Amino acid sequence: MWWSRALLLFAVLALGPAGCGFRPMYGTPSGAASGVDADLAAIRVGPIKDRVGQQLRNALLQRLSPRGEAADYTYNLDVTLSETVSNLGFRKDTFATAANLAMTAQVILTRNGQSILGENVTTTVYFDHLGPRYASVATERDAEERALNQLADDIRNRIAAAIQRYQANPNDERYRQRSIFRNEAGEARR
Repeated sequence: MWWSRALLLFAVLALGPAGCGFRPMYGTPSGAASGVDADLAAIRVGPIKDRVGQQLRNALLQRLSPRGEAADYTYNLDVTLSETVSNLGFRKDTFATAANLAMTAQVILTRNGQSILGENVTTTVYFDHLGPRYASVATERDAEERALNQLADDIRNRIAAAIQRYQANPNDERYRQRSIFRNEAGEARR
């Protein structure tokens, strides 16, 4: 009798996702590249200012198109990066001992001039200020690297969701409105 319950449970678990319209975002059953992966690979990532911006651009390229940049682009991604350091802990001699590094990326994804995604993506990481100057610089660089990786992962996930949402309903009202990050002439702000 226990085997009939086990068989029923197995059938419900195996057939449940197929009947609810579940469709994987990042893969296909055959192992071929999914539509989202192909769309992510067709994104042109614009240049980002400064050394940290170039590191973010490289991290985004690795996550969006790991096989290399495509020759034909469908989407354009513009990113403006800013970072702030907030000192948290202080010793009696006013030397900061701990800090938060907050990075904010203003992300604009467009397709044929139509804004698909316009958001601010923020990440915050903690690091310690150590006594010797080199050690403090090394911990701050490590914090920058961690923040950039978190930011790149978050941007990739938001872009994938935005592309899925756009493809499901390209005539939605939100795509007809101007992005909050565009000026009066309709150009992306830098």
